[in-house]
Amino acid sequence: MSDSTYSQARRLGIKEMKARAAKHEDPYLPALEELLPHTSSLNEVDLGTTRIDMDQIVGTRTTARREAFSPSFYPLLEEGSEFAAKWSSLAASHVKEGIRDSITAVEYLNRFYVVEGHKRVSVLRFFGASTIRAEVKRLLPPRSDEPEIAVYYEFLDFYKVTNINYIRFSRLGAYPAMLKLLCGEDLTPWDEDRRRGFFSDIVRFRKAFAVSPLASSLTQDEALMRYLEIFGVSALSARTPAEMKANLETIEPELKSVKDESAPVLVTDPAEAQPRSIISRIVHPAAKQLRVAFLHDKDPQSSYWTDAHEQGRLAAQEALGEKLVTCSRFNMLEADFDATMRELKEQGVDMVFTTTARLLSHTLTAAADYPDVKFLNCSLNVSHPILRCYYARMYEAKFLTGVIAGALSQQRNIGYICDYPIYSMPASINAFALGVRMVNPRARVLLEWSTVDGADIESIFSNYGVAAVSGQDTLARDERRRRTGIFLLQDGRQINLASSFWDWGTFYRKIIESVLDGSWDSLNSESDAGKTINYWWGLKAGAVDVRMDQKVPAETARLVRFLKESIADGSFRPFDGPIYDQAGELRIAEGEILTPHQILMMDWLVENVDGQIPTIEQLTPPAQELVKIQGVLKEDKEA
Repeated sequence: MSDSTYSQARRLGIKEMKARAAKHEDPYLPALEELLPHTSSLNEVDLGTTRIDMDQIVGTRTTARREAFSPSFYPLLEEGSEFAAKWSSLAASHVKEGIRDSITAVEYLNRFYVVEGHKRVSVLRFFGASTIRAEVKRLLPPRSDEPEIAVYYEFLDFYKVTNINYIRFSRLGAYPAMLKLLCGEDLTPWDEDRRRGFFSDIVRFRKAFAVSPLASSLTQDEALMRYLEIFGVSALSARTPAEMKANLETIEPELKSVKDESAPVLVTDPAEAQPRSIISRIVHPAAKQLRVAFLHDKDPQSSYWTDAHEQGRLAAQEALGEKLVTCSRFNMLEADFDATMRELKEQGVDMVFTTTARLLSHTLTAAADYPDVKFLNCSLNVSHPILRCYYARMYEAKFLTGVIAGALSQQRNIGYICDYPIYSMPASINAFALGVRMVNPRARVLLEWSTVDGADIESIFSNYGVAAVSGQDTLARDERRRRTGIFLLQDGRQINLASSFWDWGTFYRKIIESVLDGSWDSLNSESDAGKTINYWWGLKAGAVDVRMDQKVPAETARLVRFLKESIADGSFRPFDGPIYDQAGELRIAEGEILTPHQILMMDWLVENVDGQIPTIEQLTPPAQELVKIQGVLKEDKEA
């Protein structure tokens, strides 16, 4: 190899050195012993021989070779020197037969510092090599709450299973999330074949991402994380780089949202979406008829939740007549979701509702694969701009049923049966308890969870002398055969008093009408571009309501109707302070007005509630699956 190659490499080094100096930055190779003087006191772990990315090699361990290289390992020493001759000889050897000898290095915080083999790194960097073999020893920093150290120890857990060091994140929670995507619950260490296959897939993905317009503003590994969330791990090996590139273009709003840590946009009133202007409607006329599919995880016979949504579908169909054609598919967790979507697409479906968070991942993939179809998932606080989410503000209705229970209960303890500790559920519990306290300040709300493993709620209520109970919410139609709503237990009989219910018929009709009249698109304003739209409608929108039995005294019924109207028009708010939690801590000060997001994200209980929000380990296995997706407790989301 001629000396001209060394000259070219040196010119690159001098150029980088001068550029760094002009910015008052260190112009030479970083030395770990200067950055971290006490490395000798750190524990060492021998990692053996492994392959590392060239861009993970950031410096040298000692200062001995520091001024021989620029920060990118380009050579700086004079041409004609012994160093230059050896560099040129090594370069010639690399061109002829490749560099096979490993370097030695230390790893600190997933960055590598060369101990021996600096010229090999320099030559390979000049020729554009992406990886190099290295014998590595890891330097372990002491555990601490410092973010970089905390992230590193999450990386170590990830590395323990995968033995992968070339995926890099800087935020807490990213490595556990990636491990979950790649391995699920199986944390068996990967063998060499699996590592090689995954590395090959990653190379193909990175080639596809490198030509993406977002490559300059988003790290390739954050993009990889979102890609896997949407398309699944199998897509890495099943799809060509061209297909991956097309996928990345489709999910560009998702990739843009990765760096946006703001909460999803909560649409709390149908009036927030305005119909398009007359000119807009002439240029882009709204659909005259919509074909809408409803996909459920269960069937109406086995699930009151599925039955409720089916009743809502039928009510919307009846209300909109020929403007709407609907169909339903059941038990979609066991069905072939992809095949179902292909069938629906062939039938010309325009819009798809998936009625449980359990179907969120399937919905997300379908929304990416069919960008011309509108997808909505029944869940909350989900940040995926390519679909929309929806739920109802049940806490408003629960406040009213709390007033009824507090007014009519003759005992101090009032029972409350809850199912899943998911987003918005603590708000419903708290609102009910505040409604009780408004009319019965000495009453206590005894909270029990139907999904806690081994729960014997009837025995607990019996032991505490509970006679008034808030049970399961009901459908829009009457469902008195179940223990639903507010009821009294007297002499072995159930006396129904009132019920809060989800009016999915009104909800679906108004959402579908927003597409028909064009107001659906008005929510995609410039300020909300790239964000998830979450519909969270309440009493004002008719999404929830309360039905009272004739047994409810006229005075109580009149109070409830007044409060209902006041909540709907905004003149009364259930969460006006001062409000204290179970520990006596002031949570909402007098005069403070909570935002919808603060209400949605409640993870605490008010002072007159006896009971706790269960952790995921306390729940039945089916409940755990939902709570892993929508769990309100921090430990739930990390489980």
